[in-house]
Amino acid sequence: MDRAEFLSWLVKGAAGAVAGGLLAQAAAGADPGAPEPITVLSGATVIDGTGSPPRPDTTIVLAADRILAVGRYPDLPRLPAVRTLDLTGKFVIPGLWDMHTHMAQAESTFPPLHVVHGVTGIREMWGFPEIHDLRRRIEQGTVLGPRIVLASSIIDGPPGIWPGSTVVSTEAEARAAVRRSKHEGADFVKVYSLLTRETFTAIADESRRAGLPFAGHVPHRIPVAEAVELGQHTIEHLYGMLLSTSSRTPEFYAEINAGPVDPNTQRADRARMERAAADSHSPEVAAALFDLMIRRGVWQSPTLVVLERLATGVAPGRPDDERLRYLPDFVRQFWQQRTGPEPDAAEVTMLRRNFDSRLELLGAMNAAGVGIVAGTDAGNPFVFPGFSLHEELESLVRAGLSPMQALQSATRNAARCAGLDAVSGTVEVGKHADLVVLDSDPLADIGNTRRIHAVVCRGRYLDPANRERILREVEAAAQIEYPALPTGGLGFGSCCG
Repeated sequence: MDRAEFLSWLVKGAAGAVAGGLLAQAAAGADPGAPEPITVLSGATVIDGTGSPPRPDTTIVLAADRILAVGRYPDLPRLPAVRTLDLTGKFVIPGLWDMHTHMAQAESTFPPLHVVHGVTGIREMWGFPEIHDLRRRIEQGTVLGPRIVLASSIIDGPPGIWPGSTVVSTEAEARAAVRRSKHEGADFVKVYSLLTRETFTAIADESRRAGLPFAGHVPHRIPVAEAVELGQHTIEHLYGMLLSTSSRTPEFYAEINAGPVDPNTQRADRARMERAAADSHSPEVAAALFDLMIRRGVWQSPTLVVLERLATGVAPGRPDDERLRYLPDFVRQFWQQRTGPEPDAAEVTMLRRNFDSRLELLGAMNAAGVGIVAGTDAGNPFVFPGFSLHEELESLVRAGLSPMQALQSATRNAARCAGLDAVSGTVEVGKHADLVVLDSDPLADIGNTRRIHAVVCRGRYLDPANRERILREVEAAAQIEYPALPTGGLGFGSCCG
């Protein structure tokens, strides 16, 4: 489309918006972030998420919740019913995804915190009924929040790590849990740590029958290669990866399966086993596993932020952290309760070494071509919704990803993993109008994703004043006394949910 064709098309679109009363609706709306009929963002450098080089002095045209055009259209005149914003000197990236979050049901605080920090999509990893209702209201436009891909209830083996999870002991119970997840509208089945081989295999088979992916923890008893062969879609927290890339892998899993598995009492023993696995790392075993993951389309969701928190053995953070003012009191109290006695120096050293080994392993996975998606496990102690996604991107670069690869882990790759790449993840015509406007180049320094000028969420342009207003509202909402959640569980935990 050349400039003349584009201008003609834009004029017709603006006229249609006026005729349809959309401009009046936008002007009358109480929300200053409501979508304009047509919005033109001009002059920015666009990093579209496809991997293509940055595109300077680029114009993006939005209509409600869609991108209508992306290209070079200099000297466009101002038109009625068209909102034009000059973003010269700014950088535009796709809206970010956090692919592992919890606690969306704290709707006055967690969802808007995601959005104002550029996180316009999340994968919520415990599908409480309240979140299904919240998602409907976000889609209807009555609540500000990110797009939500929603897990089932956590399906775990006995006795179950978290209150409120679905505990299955038999093949029949496992299959019934999958069918119930389908009926309740889950986007995928969430598997957890204490499942047996029998129940895990049944979940895998029933998920295929139901047409649902299954994702989550690789159960403690199951080698990663077996989970991949059974079709697990994402592997969270790098669980099992150290043990499954060692020359001693069969030995370790024989030991695990020889007795009961209780992660609450055997965590230190498992950490020592992981240290032995890292010390006996086999590049050949690792390469075979990575190749299998690539062939089966399995994604790694490493959640480095929460893993590094746990590498110290205690919940970190300062009581004077200014971000705490945005969180409800029950969340702050839970975080304080999860801070246990500090382990001895030798154990801390081992935990830190294990984390460093995971970083190295992730770098090797990325170099081999395994798909990586960014997730934080927001809701765990001092893993803040919205804020911590930017920490995760920095950690991914530390692990060896380039800034572009880290950015794609939260944009293009995330959308592909979620099955939404036709409508999300890149700045392209026809995609959802989810964008982040930055003051500085994230490819020069991935930390620049923190330097947010504005966010476009579902076509709503949240400028600096709007973002500040939302943060004030979140802070005020956090001071309200929240009742106990009706689900009977918090929906997150300090052992990586």
